[in-house]
Amino acid sequence: MKVPIHELRAHVQRGVAKLGYGEEDGAIITDVLLYAQLRGNNQGIAKIATGGVPRSSEVEALRLVKENKCGALFSGGHSMVASLRAAEKAVALATIHGVGVVGVNRNDTSSGAIGYFARKVAEAGYIALVCVGNGDWAAVAPAGSSEAKLGTNPLAYAFPYDGGVVVFDTTTAAMSYYGVIEAMLKGESLPDGIAFDGSGAPTTIPEKVLGQGDGENVGGALATLAGHKGYGLSLFVQLLGSAFSLAGFAGGHADDGQGTFVLALDPGLLSDTAEYMQRSRELVESIKSARPLDGQRVLLPGERGDELAQACISSGEIEIADALWQALVAF
Repeated sequence: MKVPIHELRAHVQRGVAKLGYGEEDGAIITDVLLYAQLRGNNQGIAKIATGGVPRSSEVEALRLVKENKCGALFSGGHSMVASLRAAEKAVALATIHGVGVVGVNRNDTSSGAIGYFARKVAEAGYIALVCVGNGDWAAVAPAGSSEAKLGTNPLAYAFPYDGGVVVFDTTTAAMSYYGVIEAMLKGESLPDGIAFDGSGAPTTIPEKVLGQGDGENVGGALATLAGHKGYGLSLFVQLLGSAFSLAGFAGGHADDGQGTFVLALDPGLLSDTAEYMQRSRELVESIKSARPLDGQRVLLPGERGDELAQACISSGEIEIADALWQALVAF
C-alpha cells in the first residue's frame, strides 16, 4: 500500500516515543529507520514492533571511557545513537590526526542500516569503514557448520569523490535477520540454501530459522554470504566489532554486549585531498562506463537505494507491505 512519507515518519516517531526515547535520541533512531525504509532496506520500520528497538529503560547511558592519540572507546547507548556518536568522534579525531578509530561496547541492538553512519563520515569528507559485531547474539553459522556462532555482522564503507559519495552496506550473512523477520510477516519463503532449522536441516521457512532460540538467539541458523568468502568477512567484522572494541561474542564476554567499530580516514593523508578527489572521480567514471548487460545498468554501491529514496521524496509517498504497516500502526 502507498503511505505518505510524513505519515510514516509520524508513526515511527510515535513508536520510538512509546519506547521511551527523548527528543534527541528519538530523532536519531527515527532518521536511521527511515533512511533504511526509503532505500528498500529491511533495516527499517519492522524493527519498531518486533523488538528491534529496545525500550530506553533497558539501555545503558552512553559514555566515553577512553581516548588516546587517534582512538576513542565509548560504552553503552542504543546502537543507532552510539554509532552516530562514534562516527562524529572518528571524524573529529581524523581532522586532527588524519585517522580516527572509535569503538563502542555494551551498546544495545539494533544498529540498523549502518551505511547511514558511513555516509555521515563520507559527507564530512573522510573515507569510512563501519563494522558491527552483534555481541553474544548468534544467528549465523560459520562455513562448514549449521550451528549459529556469529552475528549477522554488518559491514559498510563509504568514500567521497569529486561529485558525490559511494556507500556500500551489507550483512555478512546470506540474509539479514530482519530479512527473515520481514519474510515471516509477509508470509513468504526464504531462498533455497541459505538457512537451517534447529536440527541443522536446510529450510526455507522463516519460523523454523527463528524458532525458540536460547535467550535472544535464533533457533536455527543462517549461512554466511557467499560461503567461505562471507565467513571470512564475518570473522573480520567480529574481530573489529567484538574483540578490538572489547564487546561480547557468542560464547564469551556476554556482559560486554554488542560492539561497533568506526574508522575515519583523511583522503589527503598520502597526497592531498584534491588529488584524491580527482582520482576517485576518474575511477568512478571508468567503472560507470563499463559495457552493460542487456537491459541492465552499471550502478555504484548505494546508487539504487539513493534513487529509490529520491523517488519516494519526490512523490511524497512510499510503498509499504500491508503486514509491515499494520504491525507498526498496531504497535
